[in-house]
Amino acid sequence: MGYESLDGEQGPYIRLPVRRDHINPHGVVHGGVLMTLLDAAGGRCLIDRTVPGTGDTILSSVTASLTSEFMLAVRTGTLYASATPDHIGKMLAYVNIRVSLDAIDGPLVARGVATFRIYTRSLVKPPA
Repeated sequence: MGYESLDGEQGPYIRLPVRRDHINPHGVVHGGVLMTLLDAAGGRCLIDRTVPGTGDTILSSVTASLTSEFMLAVRTGTLYASATPDHIGKMLAYVNIRVSLDAIDGPLVARGVATFRIYTRSLVKPPA
């Protein structure tokens, strides 16, 4: 899909310049692209945070649920996705996510709320 995962003053965020292959037959960014950005930013905002009461660090997360709303049809530009945890428990984390146009604080394109299963071990298998 071509997005970049970056770190800024506000924390981690995702950046995606809109390309032709992101556009649906109606000429706007496909909802699946926006869902992917919401999901990626939501999970990314949890990595390296501490699980309250344990001192353990979150190393991986898996989406348990993701609800979205689309506000603005986009044809061109750069999309930014950022997220903020509302609550981190021992097994689940609850996150608010936003996708904006042309800047982190740009016009709101989509928003979401998600629940993630969190892990204090990496779920990524090392290369063989």
